Amino acid sequence: MEEVIHITRQLVFYLNDLVDTLYKEEYFGFEESAHEYVERIRNSIYTDLAKLTHHEAPAELKRYGKYYVKIKGSKRTMWYVFFDKIDNRYIVGFITNNHVPQGAYFNKF
Repeated sequence: MEEVIHITRQLVFYLNDLVDTLYKEEYFGFEESAHEYVERIRNSIYTDLAKLTHHEAPAELKRYGKYYVKIKGSKRTMWYVFFDKIDNRYIVGFITNNHVPQGAYFNKF
């Protein structure tokens, strides 16, 4: 049975805003580079989510989803994608990385 992966509207908005933030904060010198980076993350969610190791979310972060997977963004950045699942259906509603306060829950491992 094929997996069905749905990204919430809020996460779509966040990823779109992330392109602007990465460019404006000069993480990337070109807006197109920031767009490509975010597209790699988005594509990885759709193509790899079901195949990656699912970890149970820390209790403090379960409000974002019962499970999470790790997606490598760069040499210094790991993205944590939170989701709920029922059978072969995945609802992805939150993403964070190791550079923000929520990342502290993962940096200790």
